[in-house]
Amino acid sequence: MLDVETLLSAAEAQTGLSDWGTDQAFRIGLGELVSAAVAAQLSEAGAASLQDQILTQLAIRLHFVEDEKLHPEITEQKIVRPLILTGLPRTGTTILHDLCALDPAGRAPQEWESAIPWPAPEAATYTTDPRIAQTQAGIDAMLEAMPVLRTMHPWGATLPADCLSFFAFSLYCTRFFASIYVPQYAHWLATAHPDGIYRSHNRALQQLQWKGPKGRWILKEPMHLLNLDQLIKIYPDACIVQTHRDPARTLPSNASLVWTIQTMLKPDLSKKEAGREALKLFGAHLERGTIARRDPAVDSRVLDIAYRDTVLDPVGTVKRIHDHFGFEFSAEHGHRIEEHIAHNPQGKHGEHKYNAEDFGLDQATLKGLMPEYRERFGHLLSEPAR
Repeated sequence: MLDVETLLSAAEAQTGLSDWGTDQAFRIGLGELVSAAVAAQLSEAGAASLQDQILTQLAIRLHFVEDEKLHPEITEQKIVRPLILTGLPRTGTTILHDLCALDPAGRAPQEWESAIPWPAPEAATYTTDPRIAQTQAGIDAMLEAMPVLRTMHPWGATLPADCLSFFAFSLYCTRFFASIYVPQYAHWLATAHPDGIYRSHNRALQQLQWKGPKGRWILKEPMHLLNLDQLIKIYPDACIVQTHRDPARTLPSNASLVWTIQTMLKPDLSKKEAGREALKLFGAHLERGTIARRDPAVDSRVLDIAYRDTVLDPVGTVKRIHDHFGFEFSAEHGHRIEEHIAHNPQGKHGEHKYNAEDFGLDQATLKGLMPEYRERFGHLLSEPAR
């Protein structure tokens, strides 16, 4: 099944649809992913998992094209002044996204609708949609199989979702690499600038906005760093926040998370091998993001936030973001943040323990990498003083 034409035919048979629409850019990522999977000589379980992931995204594309033919108003939806958070994982993006998503005037995509965006979610059934239970069951099964994941990241069907599913829709997405060890595909992600990824991202948001709850979009995803120039072409009024923390602390943690997930399907994967690939891919995030910000048109859209500020002054940090972009910061929003922090202390589900040296990511080596990033943002990288 890991063949481009076979996968396309299988998605058509599964949905009963065959119109792929005018935007064919997704075929580039599909070809790269299939080629990398063949080169990686995946196990039977790994190949089956990847096949299922690909077919899910292809089926969504077919349904979206059918929806917009029947309801042209979907693609007339405008995504206005979205607040978009980016930065490496472990730099505070998730907690900051959670706090910003508490804005009564905001609208963050939830995990269930991000994962299963068709049929389009509806405001009237938003809190009772059966996809919530379906998504939660999948999360519970994953956590039962790998309980240590609880210490690394918050998981839940109704939690604010990152943009990974919207990138998966274009078949250009770190999720495929994070779940299945396909290093050739990770190299392509780190070096390619494929067309169409933000057209697909925008189309997914239109689908959720069409019948779903309304509000200014509040989004988050490290992958935005790879293509900031493309982001602002599709969202010229985007309000972008980049979070910062010393890569010498974040990169080993990212390697540990990816290795943990990948070993579910590749138990023999060494930590050093996972560390090398994580360094290449996540290092490219920082390098490409820094290069893109040499352009004043990109740089002027971005507000920089230190991880330490999010940890030490969460209310003040969110207010600073709102003030910078001219959004109202309500008393209700501040109260919700304080309640959230009180009920979700750091380390609530245990401490994420790892040894950086096990992944070949010693501090001396990491401190010497990414000199342009460190020169420009070094003043934001220190850890919070407690």
